[in-house]
Amino acid sequence: MRFKATSGEGLLLWRGETSMRVNGDFISLGLQQGALVFSYNLGSGPVSVLVNGSFHDDHWHRVKAVRDGAFGKLTIDDYGAKTGRSPGKMRQLNVNGPIYVGGMKEIALQTGRRYMRGLVGCISHLTLSGDYQAALVEEAGGGKNINTCGAS
Repeated sequence: MRFKATSGEGLLLWRGETSMRVNGDFISLGLQQGALVFSYNLGSGPVSVLVNGSFHDDHWHRVKAVRDGAFGKLTIDDYGAKTGRSPGKMRQLNVNGPIYVGGMKEIALQTGRRYMRGLVGCISHLTLSGDYQAALVEEAGGGKNINTCGAS
């Protein structure tokens, strides 16, 4: 995906169980204190792959987050790849339901307080599973405070 942000805190993408359990499965991407964080839990504990930086500079950034079994890899712009591995023996992400992009209702509750607010900025070019180009506006199940962003 591509994103630009003006706040150092905000959810870019979330898919997980509703009303998070302590070790509930989820996958997420977001900004925390200006750093980009890719996190997931396959049921045996969370892992976070972090790229430090100030990515809330209102410039476009290209990010690629890949999970293959327990292994995760996060790449943003030209910062190089960071990797992580989920603890335990679980290898499968067990979640149903929607993918949230940019935010969601009751975000603190739904994310187990990992995120307190949605993205303040823009998201474009969201590709899932390596080849599915999501039509962010046309395929949205709902939205609030949504506007179009310049493509620059």
